[in-house]
Amino acid sequence: ETNVAGEPRHIEAVGLTAGIINGNGRIYPVAGVRAAVAELRRHLNESAGQGRLLLGEAEHPSDKGGRPNLLETVVRWESVDFDETELQVTLRGALLETSKGRDIQALLEGGVMPDVSQRGYGDSRKVRVDGRAVEEITALTITGYDLVLEGADPFAGVTIFEAQGDETMGEVDEKQGEVKPAGGDGDIRAI
Repeated sequence: ETNVAGEPRHIEAVGLTAGIINGNGRIYPVAGVRAAVAELRRHLNESAGQGRLLLGEAEHPSDKGGRPNLLETVVRWESVDFDETELQVTLRGALLETSKGRDIQALLEGGVMPDVSQRGYGDSRKVRVDGRAVEEITALTITGYDLVLEGADPFAGVTIFEAQGDETMGEVDEKQGEVKPAGGDGDIRAI
């Protein structure tokens, strides 16, 4: 699938890995993430404009002093799923051609693949895992997935981006950490 000038380019990403202790000292249990994604999907698929938009900003709003800002929006996530094999939230969305979205596009084209960080709210409790104090998320409502320089989840990030015109998709070679072309036919390739 190739893109026409002026239309959003599509990206795919991993939004969160369940069942691991992330860099923020949090663990998101599999059942809780699965339920939060199912709830989010119900709202994304409501008809007649009643559904919620799932957006992503350039960096977290909290890292920029507060609330989400419409003009910081760079991605409209169109689908969200829970991969039962990898225990990951997977995302597909449109990279928006806002001023910051074009900056993200330039970074992607230059081989800089941003991390992805989940935004949400809920409840948690302190638990000990292998002698370490960890914040276990006990209830979760997902509100967004932002593109960030350094995310807490070591596996969350942009995995595929759509190139312009006759170019093809790019993929992240996870072993090498670099962008590689996906092939000559422009199809989306899984990594």
